[in-house]
Parts: sequence; structure tokens; C-alpha cells
Amino acid sequence: MQFSFLAPIFAGVLAAIGVPLLVHLVHKERKESIAFPSLMFVQRSPYQYSSRQRIRDWLLFLARCLIIALLAAAFMRPVLARARTPGAAETGGTEVVVLLDRSLSMRYGARWATAQDAVRKRIAALGRDDRLTLVPFDLRAAALNEPSADAAMLRAALDGLKPVDAGTRLAPAVAVARRALGISRLPRREVMVVSDFQRSSWDLSDGVQMPAGTTVVPVDVSSGEAVVDRSVRAVEMRRDLAAPLERVVVSARIINVGAAVKGAAVRLEVNGRTVDSRAVDLPADGGASVTFAGVPVPQGGVPARVAMDPDGLPADDVFHFMLRRTPSISVLLVDHSDAPADRAIFVARALAIGDQPAFDVTAVRSARATPSDLSGRRLVVLNDAAVPPGIGAARLLAFVQGGGGIVTALGERSGAAAWTSAAAPLVPGAVGAPVDRLGDRGAVLGFLDRSHPALSVFSGARSGDLSTARFFRYRPLEVADGVLARFDDGTVALAEQRMGRGRIVTWGSSFDGLWNDLPRQAVFLPFLHQLAQYASSYRPVRSAYAVGEAVDLSDDDATARPTVGSANVDGSPPVESTTVEGPRFSVRAPGGDRLAIGGADAPRALELHEAGWYEVRRSGAPNERPRLVAANPAPAELDFATFDPARLTNALSPVGEAVTSDSAADPAVRLVEQERAQSMWWYLLVVAALVLLAESLLASRVSQRRLQPR
Repeated sequence: MQFSFLAPIFAGVLAAIGVPLLVHLVHKERKESIAFPSLMFVQRSPYQYSSRQRIRDWLLFLARCLIIALLAAAFMRPVLARARTPGAAETGGTEVVVLLDRSLSMRYGARWATAQDAVRKRIAALGRDDRLTLVPFDLRAAALNEPSADAAMLRAALDGLKPVDAGTRLAPAVAVARRALGISRLPRREVMVVSDFQRSSWDLSDGVQMPAGTTVVPVDVSSGEAVVDRSVRAVEMRRDLAAPLERVVVSARIINVGAAVKGAAVRLEVNGRTVDSRAVDLPADGGASVTFAGVPVPQGGVPARVAMDPDGLPADDVFHFMLRRTPSISVLLVDHSDAPADRAIFVARALAIGDQPAFDVTAVRSARATPSDLSGRRLVVLNDAAVPPGIGAARLLAFVQGGGGIVTALGERSGAAAWTSAAAPLVPGAVGAPVDRLGDRGAVLGFLDRSHPALSVFSGARSGDLSTARFFRYRPLEVADGVLARFDDGTVALAEQRMGRGRIVTWGSSFDGLWNDLPRQAVFLPFLHQLAQYASSYRPVRSAYAVGEAVDLSDDDATARPTVGSANVDGSPPVESTTVEGPRFSVRAPGGDRLAIGGADAPRALELHEAGWYEVRRSGAPNERPRLVAANPAPAELDFATFDPARLTNALSPVGEAVTSDSAADPAVRLVEQERAQSMWWYLLVVAALVLLAESLLASRVSQRRLQPR
């Protein structure tokens, strides 16, 4: 044990002790001459000259000096340091586990070099009986070596490591350290965590404490540095409605960390060629969007990227994605034969506005619909229309079983008589007579299953409220299963049924604005779009993925999804393209590594470990055009906010033991942590306050004693 101070510069305050000394020695009583007519009534008092001045109140003088000394000592931040004894390493070995963060954020600046230096110092400090295990971690963690004291081998293993493109998780690394320290028989244990301690990496829960006697050593390589970074976080593609050909408009989201930037250059590259460049002003610690000019896109899509000039972290200055045409759903809109011309205007215009995906709508009257109208369709909307006689119920059933979808809106012309015999399976239950609620200002939706995919768009905050719509007439449905919504009287308003590979969604009211005011509500657009996407089994094709995600290659839209065609003449389901059971894939990673995916002896999914392009080829099809998968850094890894390493120390320290953080790499940090735990300055301030109170009482008594007549 040794006594030291964190801020010895405040020792100069001790010179202020001379102030009370000067006050007590230099203080003189004033000599004033007063003219009196007679001195017989004035008491004679001796006058003390300065040549005879001495300290008369030693206790008061010492109290004032003690106050100054205590205040100076408090500002000097005293600490009773626990020094390492030279012979401590000879009394037994230490089991050391070094958790080394190698996530993407460690590439910023000199973080990785600082981390390697800290580990090298710990390797050099190993004793004869010590053993060290190196555990690099990102999203996963694994021991790089068996416990060893071979410094040359440990340094070689360390030099072979480099940061990866993955994110950070602490829990797997902590689990490896607990297991290694738990089986150790050495008398002392130490876990050293070398990281930049990103806030997004914290995934620890209760019960992660290290074994008893473990010393936790956090080494923060970020050192509170100011991060300056620009990154391309996301890309959005939309159809260029103003262009006559199939063109796509690309927008990118740019995030800036640090001071504001004027005129940052951003470029769009397609197939390795720059097609457009823009300049964008970025606010301090904020973001901005940049939109490029529309570009033509071929049918199969092309690889593209949005790039910026490299900065302190070049890995996030590029965003890779597949540039594809805007996906569309082919819709056949069927209205009853004698409906007015504008009866389907709400449905047609609402679907025409759709962009992600787009809806290719073909409107037809029920009496004029033919089997060829089903060719290539993904969805049929029966807008207050029964089964078209030219198509027939059998073909519609085959259409649904083959993967198509039907959305039915029940109105004036779609009563129970329209759903008899062969058409009965196309509705989820018996259709009742219209219920008139005009007298009580209309009904509202009282129940909505927002967890269902067909209505999940309304599950978030400020996503719209369907209960604002008023329903003056509707048809009740006798349905037991598949209920998605009910009116306020308990009547089923929305129901679904599955048939083969397809889906049928039935709405108990109309879409024409006569039986309700739903088409005039703002929620009508997302409501109809979500119903259409769900009924057609639409699944968005992702243009890019994040590092750390897994991609199911057998779920490719071109191989796993059926192509819905026209029904055969006999009403049987159309021929579908299916995927071979258990496909195998050969994958070339961005770094050049070859991976085998699928089959009995290979991973079932492609796990993305690097940023860039993955080339995927099906086994047995060497001439087939490869599928490209774009991978980018995870957004959470690009958040440079950190947490206090003391939080990790408190979480890992054994229960019932003092929190320790003896860092062999930085003795100054160890001294600061010891002083923070002791907080001796606070006690010195309390004592100084008590002495000040005593000094005030003592000074008051001395003054009263001097004023008393002698």
C-alpha cells in the first residue's frame, strides 16, 4: 500500500496557510485620540504596540490552518494505491483470457493498432506460470489457441488477426471467457476486454459474472476520441413515372457523424460505371437524402452501388445493391356488368398509386371476362361482382390452388344467391342479407387483428386508424375461422381462407363509397394495398442484405415461387415451376473464398460475413447466370455511441467481491479507478466543513471574551 495523489498540483494551495499567520501577527488595534473635557470617568487601558504582537489564540489559529490544509488535500484527490509486489507473480500462475474486439468499428483510425499494442503488452507481462487464451470476437466468439505462455506463438496468432465487416456482440465472448476460467486450476484469474465498447454491442443479461477471484480488465481503445465519419446507410428504388420506358429512380440516405459538410460528392455506379453524381450538404451529426436521375434497368436487374469519397472508415462509404425494376402485381379487376362506369374508380386509382410494389390493373366487366384474362395474373378483385360466367368457378378455384389470390368486396350484387353450388368454396362462409346501420350514424370496426400480415401495416404508432370509417350497410359473414376484423356489433367484417397455395380474402362491405365512407379516408390506400399484397402472396425481393444476416438461397423469387398462369381448359391447376428438393449452391464470397450451401453436409443458408458481392450458382447448372447477393455493414455497427467500461466491469465482477480493474496496460487508469472507488476527497470535505463550524463557534467566543471589561 502507498499513499498518492491524482492531482498533486493543488499542493500549492497549502501556501495559503500563511494567510491566518499574517492575520494573527500583523493585526493591530487602532489608536484614535478622542477629546474629552475630563478623564476622571474614563478607565485606563494599556495599549499594545506592534513590536510586542504575539499569537494569543493558538486553537483558533490552528483551526484556520487545518481548514486550508483539508481543502487542499481534497482537491489533490488522495488515493491509497494497492501496488503490485514483485514477488506476487512467483506465488502461482494467472489464467488470462483476452477478449479482443475485431468488429468493423475497430477499423476506424488507430483503434486496431492500439488494441494490438495492449494485447502485446499483456503477453510480454506473462509470468513463468501464467497462461493466456486469445479470444477474438465480433458477432461470434471462439478461442484462437489453447491456454499457453508461449509468447512467440501468442504474438504470431495476434498478428494473424484483422478486423472483419461484422458487428459486435459481447455475450458470446463473455460465455467463452467464463467457460475457460471456470475450468482453470490456477490460483488467479483475469479477463481482459479490449474493445471500443460500442453501445450497440451490449447484449448481456443477469448471471454473466466471472468465477470467484477473477480480475476484470477493460481496455478502451476509443479513448473518447471524436469520431468523424460519413456513411451510405440505405438505398430506395422507385419507378420513374415521368419516363416512357422502364426507368428507376434511386435515392440514398447519407449519415454524417461530426461537423457539417458542404457539397459532399455522392455518385451512383451501375455495372462499374458512374451514371450520375450529386453534391449534398450534410448537417452536423445528422443525415440527408440524395436522389439521382432515373436510369433504365434491364429485366433481370444489374449490380449497382452508391459511393462517396473514402474517409476514416472506408468500409461504410459504399452501399451495394441490386438495381431492379419496380416489382409489380398483375391484377384483374372484375366489376358487375351493369355497374356505372365510375363504380370501380376508387379501387382502380388506389391500386394505380401503388409503387412498392406497383399494381398492373386490368379492369373488365363480369359478363366480358374470359379465361385468357387470368393468364399471368397474381390477383383477382371481385368488386361487388359474382363469379364471371366466362371464367367459371372451377377455373377460379384452380387459380387459387395454383398460388393466385382473390379479394372479394360484398355489395348490392354479391348476395347469397351469387355463391351457391360450385361458387360456394370461394367465400369463407354463408353470406347474409345487408344490415342497415344508417339510422345510428353507421357502424365502426370494433376488432382488428393487427398482428395478422394482412393488417400489420396498422400495428405501429401513427399508422392510421380504421375505426374512423363509418359503415352504413354491410353483409354479415357466418365464419368460424380466419376472422381478421369485426364490426362493433360483433359481425364479421373481414375473413380469409387458404386454398392450396393461394388465399381468398372477403370484405363484408363495398369499395365504391356507397355503403361506407372508407374510400374517402386516408387509411383506404394502405388498407387496400396490404390486402392485395397479402392475397397475392407477394413477398418483396430484397435488393441488399446486412453483414451477419443469413440468406435462404432456396427461397429465391425465380426458383422457389410459382408462376401463376391461366387455368387449363378442364379447370385443372396450371403447370407450375417448382424447385428441386434440397438444392445445392456454390458461392463465391467477396474475398474470393468458395462456399458450399445446401445438401446434407453443408449449411442450409448463406451467412454473410463480408461486405460486397456474393456470386451464387446452382450446382449442376454451370452455364446459368449467377445470382448476385449484395452485403453491406450492419447499421447498428455504424453507431459509434459508447458505454462506460465500468458498466462491463460491474456486470462481470464476481458477486460479493470488490469491483477490480487492475489494468496491466495502463497503471494511470488503475489509479483513477481505485480513487473513484475510495472517494477519500469527499470525506476530507466533510471534515473541513465540521472544522469550519467549530472555528466559527470558537471565533465568536474569543470576540466576546475580548469585549468584556477588565
